[in-house]
Amino acid sequence: MKISIPTQLRRGFTLIELLVAMTITAMLVYIIMQMTSQGIDIWKSVNQDVETSSRARVAMRAIANDFESMQIRHDDNDYQWFYSKTENVEGGGPKGLKIPKSAQMVFFTSAIDRNPAVSSSESLRESYREARNHNIDTQGDINAVGYRLMFRDQILNIDGKDKNAKGSFPLFALYRQLVPPRKAFDDLLGQTNLEQAYVSYEQDDQNYFLCENIIEMSLILDIQSAQEQSSAKDARPSYETISVPIIGSNSNNAKVAIFGDRIEINATKYENARVVSANISVTVVTEEGMHLINQVHHGRRIAPKPAEFFQRYTRSFAHRVSLPSSF
Repeated sequence: MKISIPTQLRRGFTLIELLVAMTITAMLVYIIMQMTSQGIDIWKSVNQDVETSSRARVAMRAIANDFESMQIRHDDNDYQWFYSKTENVEGGGPKGLKIPKSAQMVFFTSAIDRNPAVSSSESLRESYREARNHNIDTQGDINAVGYRLMFRDQILNIDGKDKNAKGSFPLFALYRQLVPPRKAFDDLLGQTNLEQAYVSYEQDDQNYFLCENIIEMSLILDIQSAQEQSSAKDARPSYETISVPIIGSNSNNAKVAIFGDRIEINATKYENARVVSANISVTVVTEEGMHLINQVHHGRRIAPKPAEFFQRYTRSFAHRVSLPSSF
């Protein structure tokens, strides 16, 4: 006996139903892809912020630690304990962006990393062995530390002043050279011209990289100078605090030399003056910003407006350090 199946039970999907299902599926896939893409973009942005912040914070912490342990002996000695200088640089970033000057400063400090640690590098192992051989001399002694802000392409290792260098785009890179206590004692302490004594070390300072992609940096010293006292017996001494720009985009950066018996700011001498604090700020460019700068440099994109660039592609950090009051 043959059983007949009703026609409506054998009916499949219509073309319209298939198209509707495919459209809904495509919309869901598109939404998922958009969410995934946004998630990846957010992850990249956060990751770049973390990397950029880490580099800048390491540099800020190093500078702050060195200033917190800054060593100056204020008495009748005429030894030089600090000097800073700036130099003009040629070139610049994307059109409209302001590039600060190259700068250098050298001073004495009791650095927390003054004794070298064991490393896989043969040169650092030799330094460590040398430090151990002079362990009595190094423990608790004074280092000299030199900071230099250089206009340089750190990746390609090309000086920013080299106009013939193709394919590079230099920004500022910060270098920190820590002179071991024994060498600081033998070569630099007790000098009346620290700048001249440091020249031999200055030749190698670009080997001591600290932070790259710096587009702006500022360092301002607050110097307290004693004023002339009144002739009255009960008169209290008065002090004037002077803010002196050492590093920055300001064209009036000062050349500062600190001696045991005076502080010289440009051509002006201040007797009975002391440094009381240091204000440090640094602005670094994110990796995405560096990619944009490279495209602008090669003419592939139009330079953005400075305000837009700084808001989106840079991160800024600031720190104020109170210097030891007993030095």
